[in-house]
Amino acid sequence: TCGKCKVKVFGEISPITVEEKTFLNEKEISEGVRLACFTEIFGNSEIYLPYRETKVVSEIRMKEMELTGKGHGIAVDVGTTTIAMHLYDLSSGLLLSEVTKLNLQGSHGADVISRIQYAINNYDDDLHNIIKRQLSDMAIECMEKAGINRIEEAVVTGHTAMLHFYENLSVDGIAKAPFVPTSLFGIKSKTKLLNANTYLPSSISSYIGSDIMCSIVAAGMDEKLNEVQLLADLGTNGELVLCYGGNFYCASTAAGPAFEGSNIKWGMASGDGAISKLRFDGRNIIVETIGKKKAVGICGSGIVDAVSIMIQLEIIDETGKFDKEYSGYGNILDDDGDIAWNIPGTEVFITQKDIRQIQLAKAAICAGIETMFEEIGISFEMLDTFYIAGGFGYYMDVSNGRKIGLFPRELESRIEIIGNGSLSGAVELLLDPSRREREKNIFLRSKEIVLSGNKKFSEYYIENMIFEYE
Repeated sequence: TCGKCKVKVFGEISPITVEEKTFLNEKEISEGVRLACFTEIFGNSEIYLPYRETKVVSEIRMKEMELTGKGHGIAVDVGTTTIAMHLYDLSSGLLLSEVTKLNLQGSHGADVISRIQYAINNYDDDLHNIIKRQLSDMAIECMEKAGINRIEEAVVTGHTAMLHFYENLSVDGIAKAPFVPTSLFGIKSKTKLLNANTYLPSSISSYIGSDIMCSIVAAGMDEKLNEVQLLADLGTNGELVLCYGGNFYCASTAAGPAFEGSNIKWGMASGDGAISKLRFDGRNIIVETIGKKKAVGICGSGIVDAVSIMIQLEIIDETGKFDKEYSGYGNILDDDGDIAWNIPGTEVFITQKDIRQIQLAKAAICAGIETMFEEIGISFEMLDTFYIAGGFGYYMDVSNGRKIGLFPRELESRIEIIGNGSLSGAVELLLDPSRREREKNIFLRSKEIVLSGNKKFSEYYIENMIFEYE
């Protein structure tokens, strides 16, 4: 259904079908490109996987810290899609090396839910072995870069399910109501990273993981309890934390992977050739790609810019519907019965189906924010700071995010981008272990707002499907 699993394959395989051909052009077919989900292997075959290096955000916020450690340590953010690792001198706080990779667990599912289901259905420790081996390999690479042969300490953070996989714990409780995980961590790991003392920060609930706990620490939200603060980690799950009255109100909303390039016709992760920025200067649409390479797709930040421009030029109306008669910047195309807009100067286009995916994603985030404020009974005007964490948020043009309705317009002036908040917090807990005591205070002050089945959320979700014209 998505056309994303393209591989080159030669040998004893099933013939190409008419349906499969709709996803491929003549050049691809002549070069042996097939969709993996359509292709059956009958005998000896050779399969060549496409490779694109993905840019993983590892930018962090460093604070003044009391350094008491000795030797070397590693901080790791295990994301669903990507992994970022930093190696530090514990006595000076100096960053010695870093390594970023795609999470190899992706072969067992692109999102947390599918990996949980895989683990339950297969009753094996595949996901544990994959992440354990990958983190060990990455740590060795970090050490080689830094010219050292030993680490004393490590902090590994991530979604609650990711830490369950790392510790080889059952995820059955995360998969079904009342959603009670095997552990909420805040413990020393039994799965030591290269035999170092390994700490797993606290999770708040099954779907509010230690990555969010670390982001709260990185933003310093617990040090400003008298202020009204909002934190949003804009990924597939869309975790939200609202600090008010000394408490942390947490929610997770299933935004879907559209802002990470998935379920988008030309969508891709942020790698070379991905359109990352689009700008309309009144005369031309200016396109920027990662690595300044030829455009081969579009990543999350570019998708936000594209939709904002489409609204501005009235290529789509407030409902997201295309104007089939539009003539101006870029061409209106037919994509196998689906209307699409070609981004000028590129072969990349945005389809009507893509717009619907963006509407679903942005509506979920904005509705989640609005529901939390209403549940607690406060107005947007009371907010002091709106922290945005995560890779997508780091590159996003916040003005265009507001224009497409990703968050309420009243919040734009209060935004503070914090980069990889999960990794930032893990670094703090690594370099200054005394800060781990803050987790207990945050945990005790945390309350979860469940959005699933919430009537207010459902109403806001429908309302936020609309694009507002300025």
